[in-house]
Amino acid sequence: MRIWENFCNFAPMNFEYYVAKRLIKHKDKNFTRPIIRIAQITIMLSVAVMLISVSVLQGFKKEIKSKIAGFSSHIQITQYSTNAVLEDNSLMSLSSLEKQQILNNKNVKTLYPVFSRGGVLINKEDFQGVICKGVDSSYDKTFFTDNIVEGKFPSLNKESKQEILVSKTIKDKLKIKLNDKIKIYFYVNNSYRAKNFYVSGVYDTGLGEYDENFLVCDMSVLKNIFSVEDDMFSCYEVMLKDFSSLRKASQEIYYTIGQDKSIMPITDLEPNLFSWLNLLDSNVVMIILVMILVSVVTLSSIMLIMIFEKKKMIGVLKSFGTKNASIIKIFLYKIGYVILYGILLGNVFAIGLELIQKYFHIISLDKASYYLSTVPININILHILLINMGVFVVCLICLLLPARSINKINPVKNLSFD
Repeated sequence: MRIWENFCNFAPMNFEYYVAKRLIKHKDKNFTRPIIRIAQITIMLSVAVMLISVSVLQGFKKEIKSKIAGFSSHIQITQYSTNAVLEDNSLMSLSSLEKQQILNNKNVKTLYPVFSRGGVLINKEDFQGVICKGVDSSYDKTFFTDNIVEGKFPSLNKESKQEILVSKTIKDKLKIKLNDKIKIYFYVNNSYRAKNFYVSGVYDTGLGEYDENFLVCDMSVLKNIFSVEDDMFSCYEVMLKDFSSLRKASQEIYYTIGQDKSIMPITDLEPNLFSWLNLLDSNVVMIILVMILVSVVTLSSIMLIMIFEKKKMIGVLKSFGTKNASIIKIFLYKIGYVILYGILLGNVFAIGLELIQKYFHIISLDKASYYLSTVPININILHILLINMGVFVVCLICLLLPARSINKINPVKNLSFD
């Protein structure tokens, strides 16, 4: 292979590479050739399984995190409370300076206020406890618009009729249709107050617990019901540019706001779900370890077979004074070719399947069980490079042990054997 040849040209001792190159170009015996092919196929499948496993896991985690953040944002800023659970009537507001300092944070994408209240949606056949999330024109509605299956996102202006966005789960349970008038009861000042809304759209994210509860409407409608001032809100939601900066951004925002306020990262809002996502990493690590073990065992067998087949050549080299270390290098160069060729085939195979799944969604999932309708794919160049380099280096290091069998070969006995 041209890549392997260019790589080996930088070797400090060209003698070992020259001999290895001759061995690579030489046609192996019928007994050895199919075994080497099996080794290359084994490495190809092992690398492909590792790459696909990591891509699917990262894609799954990214999609789930994105959906949770779409409902609750990455960070919530709330009124500080000594109670374990924040009271429903706790309201707060950020000063202009606090808002500006938060938005000046390089990790922050958007900041917007939210006014939420719980209620009960009732129709003639059934009822459902819901959380009405009131937002204004500053709200980043991309998440919900991307998941709308019917209608549109509610109009956020006082001139429009009181529109609301419901989930497909609630729609199917209560047999609601688009543009229907629904009635939600709120508990206000020790009594219940009903409010009519018009269903402007239906969304479906696949996150069961969220879809069963969340409705979205104009916050001004909710504030009128609860007689809340315009500058008071339930919380502020912060969306970040990158989820990986969550911890750092949380600490920076914490020292930006006043002591009468607290922050709640998304990982604290849903600890069980994020613990489950982190647990999935151990499954992929196990897959990678098993695949590397399979590759190492296969290559070790191939190494011993090649050494046994080339006993006479090893005897000749030793008779001319070639050191054992140089002979080991020759066989490592040759087995390195086998590894590299298998890795390249595995990359082509895995990335090809990943691209097909990413753009054509061939493999589907049960949305109720996995929260997603298709297998997600996240192709990360860094992960691909790390897996390729890891497989190549680990396999070569592990092959040093079987290669030491060259030390035990006696040149006199092997040269006398024809």
